[in-house]
Amino acid sequence: MNRLRAAFRTILAELNTPSAQRDQWFLWCAAQMAHALIGAVIAGGLLFVLPPWCAFATATIGYALGKELPDYFRAPSWATARDCVQDALFVTAGAALVVAVAGGHERLFIVAIIAAAIGLAWGTLIRLQVKP
Repeated sequence: MNRLRAAFRTILAELNTPSAQRDQWFLWCAAQMAHALIGAVIAGGLLFVLPPWCAFATATIGYALGKELPDYFRAPSWATARDCVQDALFVTAGAALVVAVAGGHERLFIVAIIAAAIGLAWGTLIRLQVKP
């Protein structure tokens, strides 16, 4: 039981640690893909009890209000706001992918893939231009 508590404390500490990866493009991309996975998992789980669009809205709004808004208030700044918005957008992309598959919306799936790819490319280019 103590190991489980320690594991949860470690996870919570990591989740509460700001990490914009300003000069590490690969770590930033990996983190954003993890956010997309989080959105997919939350929306996918909600599909068992909600219709697709309700699962999408609940997953994205719930994540933004439950995780990103407290992150912003912990350290309010433009950099934190940008990081929170980016994280929430990738969660939204992941949730959109799951909802698109569940609802048979091919165009939504394609739009979500393209939006995530553009977001990754843009974030990577920004991080490649930052000098340590």
